[in-house]
Amino acid sequence: MLIVGNKSSLRKQLLVFLILSIFILSLINSITAGWIATKQSSKILEHQSFQIVSNLAQNSILSLLTESQENANDAINQVLNFNDVVGVALFNASGDPLVHKGRIEWSENQLHEWLTPQKASIVEDDREHWIVSAPINLQEIRDEGNLTDFDTLEDGSLFLGHAVINISKTSLNNLTNNLFSNILLIGLGFAVLLVWLQNAGLKRLTAPLVNLSETMNRARRSGEHTFANIEGAKELRQIAGNYNAMMKALSKQEERLIELNAGLESQVAIRTKELTSARDTALTAVRTQSEFLANISHELRTPLQAIMGYIELVREELENEALYTQVDDLESALESSNRLLSLINSILDLAKCESGETEVTLQTTSINNITIELETIIRPLATQNRNQLRISLSDIDCPISIDKEKTLQVLINLLSNACKFTSEGRIDLRTFIENNHVYWVVSDTGIGIHRDNFEIIFDKFRQIDGSVKREYSGTGLGLAISRHFAEMMGGNISLKSTPGQGSEFTLYLPLNPNTAPATIDETSLQNG
Repeated sequence: MLIVGNKSSLRKQLLVFLILSIFILSLINSITAGWIATKQSSKILEHQSFQIVSNLAQNSILSLLTESQENANDAINQVLNFNDVVGVALFNASGDPLVHKGRIEWSENQLHEWLTPQKASIVEDDREHWIVSAPINLQEIRDEGNLTDFDTLEDGSLFLGHAVINISKTSLNNLTNNLFSNILLIGLGFAVLLVWLQNAGLKRLTAPLVNLSETMNRARRSGEHTFANIEGAKELRQIAGNYNAMMKALSKQEERLIELNAGLESQVAIRTKELTSARDTALTAVRTQSEFLANISHELRTPLQAIMGYIELVREELENEALYTQVDDLESALESSNRLLSLINSILDLAKCESGETEVTLQTTSINNITIELETIIRPLATQNRNQLRISLSDIDCPISIDKEKTLQVLINLLSNACKFTSEGRIDLRTFIENNHVYWVVSDTGIGIHRDNFEIIFDKFRQIDGSVKREYSGTGLGLAISRHFAEMMGGNISLKSTPGQGSEFTLYLPLNPNTAPATIDETSLQNG
């Protein structure tokens, strides 16, 4: 391609292409015209040279017959009067020069070539001159004895010698140079004229396209739907019409969007107001619920504790009187009362969590002391389902600043669940420190939990088996309260489990309460 680059305008690219094409064509035409003119001039000069040398040969017959230089001078002088003839020579039949004038020189080798042509021809050609030679023959031969010294040719004429002239090419070269210069100047003049005409024509032809491009750019910069003038060639008018149709469609769509946006803003405002009202209502309901649960828990726990105290007093009196059957009934009543008290305490804890009344009370304690205290509480629960309890203390027993009561409550809940959902199996509690966190891992060989239920078990009042006839009892509050306590202390609870093989709950808390819980990859803990 002659034009490279896409940043220049179409008119400039076309104009550059046309300028190059016109100048190349003008140069080719000038060279061709000059060459043709030179060839024609050369042929004319060549023809004139042949005529001059032939006339000289005809006028020199008498001079050669008589071998008189005086007779030859008249013919030679006439020839030298021609502008391009600069030298003349006459040679007899023996090749000896009879007379020569002007600028003409030769050597023996050249002379042999000059005197061989049988008709007028150019015997030497260089940049500066031509050497033209023509034979001198006598056509009408008389029967005279003094002509026997000349050679007789095949046509019966006598060969008398040669006429040689030197033709200068100076005028021909000047003419050629002038022709080339003039033709080139004329070609350049026409090329400039054509370029001007092409520029004016292209400017007029591309003006509608430029206007359309400026309209599009203006619309792009301003964001307005600017319409273009439909003008120019058929294709440009079609493009402008399609652009205007697109602008019209965009304008209608924008109007429609403005209408929809106005309606949407109104609807959003209405929905926001409704959601705000619903949120306020929900918050009021939650606060009311929390207050009710807290109040009812206090109201229920006080008489229940009194009932449990009376049951214990009656049980002691019956034991003293050896009424063991009645003692067993009181034991069942006391066990049910303890279960009810545990439920009431869970509801009270939940109410405190939701109302924001729960606070973290930090105290410094030993990691292994917490683990040993847990063993004392949980071992009786583990023996109820004939489970083995194994405790692994941390290799590093360093002080830790935590809320001991909430930590014990979380771990007791995890261990209690392990004891409840494991029968004749093994329950492990191991403790270790890693990445500035302390870990308590509670694992069992119980029924396990399916992965789809991992989040359900941490929801309030949610259990995997929520039916009335479920095998395992519980309120579904323990794990929800445990996770809430763990998050309050800057940690969390993770879970790994396989149905039929057991579960593993991990409570991790920062050694320093200011440690961000985000330093623990919970996903990796859950996926094992």
